Amino acid sequence: MKFPPLYALLCFEATGRHASMKSAAGELFVTPAAISQQIAKLEKAVGVTLFIRNTKRLELTPEGKIYLRAIRPALGQISDATQRLMSDNGPNTITVSCTSGFAMQWLLPRLPDFHALCPGIEVLISTTNRLVDLLGDGVDFAVRHGLGRYPGLEVEMLINDRLQPVCAPSLLPDSRYLSSPIDLKNYNLLHDEHREDWALWLRAVGIEDAEAAVHRGSVFVDSNGVIEAALAGMGIALVRRSLIREELASGRLVVPFRATIDTPIAYYLVYDETAILPKSSRQFRDWLVSQAVASQREFTTR
Repeated sequence: MKFPPLYALLCFEATGRHASMKSAAGELFVTPAAISQQIAKLEKAVGVTLFIRNTKRLELTPEGKIYLRAIRPALGQISDATQRLMSDNGPNTITVSCTSGFAMQWLLPRLPDFHALCPGIEVLISTTNRLVDLLGDGVDFAVRHGLGRYPGLEVEMLINDRLQPVCAPSLLPDSRYLSSPIDLKNYNLLHDEHREDWALWLRAVGIEDAEAAVHRGSVFVDSNGVIEAALAGMGIALVRRSLIREELASGRLVVPFRATIDTPIAYYLVYDETAILPKSSRQFRDWLVSQAVASQREFTTR
């Protein structure tokens, strides 16, 4: 691997960002002459002119512009990693990005346990369905619902229990199981953004026209909307038992059919490796994984 003089690189990045040696010098607490010397050193090392020097203003050459864009992400990663490494000396705050459904149904009910174990650590939850730039958006951990393919990031499976049909007890005749999956034609099916879940379940129980069945019913942006609709008696939902533990225990949701299915889509913990440099982040990661293991064990041994 071939590296240029690293301090000269910092001087180049600051000068290119400000388009001014004077401003770069102020940022790095040196003189403009020292900045000029470092840039000359860098240009000699790489054998390329990086700035056009004239009396009016300092301009990057075309090669300089490309080089500046190329090195910025690496310097940003170094800065972020350094801040995380030093963060044990500052406030212990962890930012988690997840869907509102995961936050409301799984994470928030368990957070008091983490706060009891680690009372000095604050957990900030940012709910969104979009993919985030973990480093760029200042996010330590993300929980994502998908196939687990997140190149360049650390990925750990959290929740992958089977999908179970559930509904409000008021929808069942005499609060009993439905006699046959064919009876579903008389009910509204509740979907999250993945309509395919109901198609998988219907095919698994022998319904031939599964594709047509999934095109009726209400669609919600995440599992939280589906669960709330099921609680309101709007139809039958297909969700993971681990997300509705309290609703099943209280009887607010019941199981119309016992048949369950596996799905290739699961909940994954996703993070940049530098996220676990601080001790507080490692504690949160280990706690979250242990909670997921316990939850998975609870709903796969029934």
